[in-house]
Amino acid sequence: MKILLMQLLLITSTAVSFAQYNAFNCISMEMETKTAKGGFVSATEANIFYGNDGRMTSFYTAPKKYIVLNNAKGEIKIYDQDKNTVIQQQNYLYSTETSQFYFFLNNKKSDLGLQQMGFIQSNVSFDEGLMITEWLPPANMASQVSKVELVLEDGNPIYIAYYDANNKVTTKSYYYNYIELNQSLNFPSTITQINYSTPVDSTVSKTVYSNVQLDKKEGMESLNFQIPKDAKNIQ
Repeated sequence: MKILLMQLLLITSTAVSFAQYNAFNCISMEMETKTAKGGFVSATEANIFYGNDGRMTSFYTAPKKYIVLNNAKGEIKIYDQDKNTVIQQQNYLYSTETSQFYFFLNNKKSDLGLQQMGFIQSNVSFDEGLMITEWLPPANMASQVSKVELVLEDGNPIYIAYYDANNKVTTKSYYYNYIELNQSLNFPSTITQINYSTPVDSTVSKTVYSNVQLDKKEGMESLNFQIPKDAKNIQ
């Protein structure tokens, strides 16, 4: 279960109402994440449904079957349909307002939530059509992060990197294969993230979103999934 929560954080880690900016109520998509570390590759697959009120319902099919419900408040429920059991937690780390869906679908992609986290833009430059910005961390993060570099092309993020206190890259992400959702919104259908756990070791995750659809009846029904009242709560 801890692994599932870590995978969820990876997918979402990366506040105004969603409905305020968008004329649709629900976006649905298929997701596949492949993670490589130490010569081993694991895969996570899910069907994801994200609503205009910040709710998200994810039906995981691999590596195990789970249904995950979380919202903007950081409330999360993980339901095992086969065992009819549910785990419930609340932590802002699980909030949909920390997710990539939130940043890209709420017109916050220009800084990917950095201002929301207290970062201050310190520098901006331009190179062959790219806008390169640097951000300094708030005081409570200065011992872990020295700066963040964010690169945009045509207003879309294509790269972000976090640097540790020694000015070494700890995490970097690439956003590409953008798809147009409507006239005012587009979304990266492929995201590659590299985490450097040590100077000689790294974890590479590639997430691909496909079959993206807006306001489908089936999508709203899946978003509104209710965990059975007789599901057993477990720790």
